[in-house]
Amino acid sequence: MCNPLFAVGAAMMVGSMVAKQQAAKQVEKARNSAIEAETIRQRGYDQEADALNAVSQDRYTDFAGKQTDKAKSLGDYFEGQAKPVAESGGATEPVMPTSASNIVVAEEGKQLGKAREYGSQQDTALGNLRAFGDLLGGISRGQANDAAQLGIIGGFKRGSQGVLPLELEAANGKGAGARLFGDLLGMGGSMAMMGGMGGGGPSWGGLFGSTPAAGAGAGTTGFGAGAAPNFGYQPPTML
Repeated sequence: MCNPLFAVGAAMMVGSMVAKQQAAKQVEKARNSAIEAETIRQRGYDQEADALNAVSQDRYTDFAGKQTDKAKSLGDYFEGQAKPVAESGGATEPVMPTSASNIVVAEEGKQLGKAREYGSQQDTALGNLRAFGDLLGGISRGQANDAAQLGIIGGFKRGSQGVLPLELEAANGKGAGARLFGDLLGMGGSMAMMGGMGGGGPSWGGLFGSTPAAGAGAGTTGFGAGAAPNFGYQPPTML
């Protein structure tokens, strides 16, 4: 039968292993949580960047159609600016006195019609001329704004990645109490096992108060001759 001290030491060693396993599980759980949180953050930043890139690409979709719409818009604007105040709803004094001659009035109307037609043609041409630059300028401003936003998102991504090692280092400190308890159990168990293998400590009979075997030396309880003294409880002798 093995020495009780050795058995206690073995039990402490088993307890040390269990405590250290629990500490390791706590560390692993904390590290996995930190990595999962970082993955979620990075995925969110990537989704924001993808949405901005999609918007930037859509700005060039149907560029020719957008240019046509821009040209018409600009042409209408220029034509509206060229109209006399009277035609736009305001009041104005006539530039030339009214003639009593029908021929003069007809010729004047004919020439004014040609002028308006030429002005309208020029307004349309100017709108077509400026449509490309105006449309591309608006797109470029949007692209520059998107680029700035992407730069900010990239900075957030790098900052989050830089924090992850600190989070992992903090996760390594999880389970410190269980790990310390396991170390103490391991140290105590090692010492107990070494003492038990050296023959130290009480016997099982001494621990449970059993009587010595026949022929055993006087003054020994639960130990053979030359064994260590009994550490079990002994009632005092009445005088």
